[in-house]
Amino acid sequence: MPLLRVFKTGINLAIRAKVRALIFIVLFTLVTTSSFLQSAKIYSYETSDLLRLKGIVLEPEKPLTADKLDAKIRDIYDDARDILSGIYVVYGLTILDDQLLIVTVRDYRNLFQISDLPWVVSEFKPTSIIAGRYISGPEEGIINTDFAINFYEYGTPMSVHLTVGDTISFQAGYREINVRIVGITGSDLSSLSERIDMDVQNVLFVHWDTFERIASDVEGISGPIESSSRIYVLRVIFIVKGSILTVLGGDIFAYRNSLKDTINEYYDNAYPLRLSLLEEISPGEFQNTLLIFLLSMVFQIVVAGIYAVLLIKLHRKDIATLRALGWDSRHIKIFAIGAFISTLLIGFVIGIIAGGIYAIVVSKLSLDIIPFIVLFVTNLLIPLLIGMKYTSAAALSIPPSEAFRRE
Repeated sequence: MPLLRVFKTGINLAIRAKVRALIFIVLFTLVTTSSFLQSAKIYSYETSDLLRLKGIVLEPEKPLTADKLDAKIRDIYDDARDILSGIYVVYGLTILDDQLLIVTVRDYRNLFQISDLPWVVSEFKPTSIIAGRYISGPEEGIINTDFAINFYEYGTPMSVHLTVGDTISFQAGYREINVRIVGITGSDLSSLSERIDMDVQNVLFVHWDTFERIASDVEGISGPIESSSRIYVLRVIFIVKGSILTVLGGDIFAYRNSLKDTINEYYDNAYPLRLSLLEEISPGEFQNTLLIFLLSMVFQIVVAGIYAVLLIKLHRKDIATLRALGWDSRHIKIFAIGAFISTLLIGFVIGIIAGGIYAIVVSKLSLDIIPFIVLFVTNLLIPLLIGMKYTSAAALSIPPSEAFRRE
């Protein structure tokens, strides 16, 4: 008999026991969904929730220009750089009669992680984009909703509204810089304009290279842009070191508290920069997420083991009969594996779909291939290997004589 047919026969055997199959499918689905959500949440600690876990943010209470920044945070940098993985400065420049605030982010003193850049400015992080996508390089931009530039044409007031796919051009003499709108953020951007004491309704977020070109070529700012008195500092973001793989993430919270102590030590010197209140992830919340994920992984293995034992126990006579009919060891192993794998696989697929929908729609978590890979290994591959090993070995241990034993 072809092996594929044997495998399908095993699947049909498992599915015929409808109640038992349904119970275990539900269990596998629930555990997989839980594991997926926790895995996605853990992954978000390095992406969309990076600031909540590792970030300390300083914002100016009154307008602060870039030429004064170094004196404000130099001491903090010197004392805390050993526990920092990155320092990021959010810069702003107003143009078009203060109708438009151009925003960018850049590392401070070359202390940065390239993977952190999309996530350190919360208003423009990929999970805040409601249309389009995050910028991938120069000459691309993200705008706020209801973005509109007002001007007069031959004495007539006019307004231009921009959306994804449009291009805004900045020109001074023969110099022209085109920025294509690739995304729209749904975040409230009022806090950015508050940092410069202006009621700017339009915000454009761009790559540092584009910001630098607009400042120098269009606005005529000379010298290093990051040290110009015409550039505003909107925010300073510190990211501490520490890995979520470290047991209970203790180093992250220790570094975070140490950085706060350092900032408070230079409180007067840092003025007008002040700590911004963040909804921080507490050690308890972080550890609970890790614990639930680990328990879900263990429970999946336990449930898979129970199902494998029940499967063999309840179908001993069927397997013995097949062996008595002449099925060799290879066919028996494939038959047992087919019976086991079907239920686990169905529950896993449904759990992945349910977890993914919940993560995107309800929890607003950022999804990547990494949570799927983790879940594939922990909730499918490991239970599958354990279950296959047991079912194939247990099936081969059943003697053909049991087929003739009276019950």
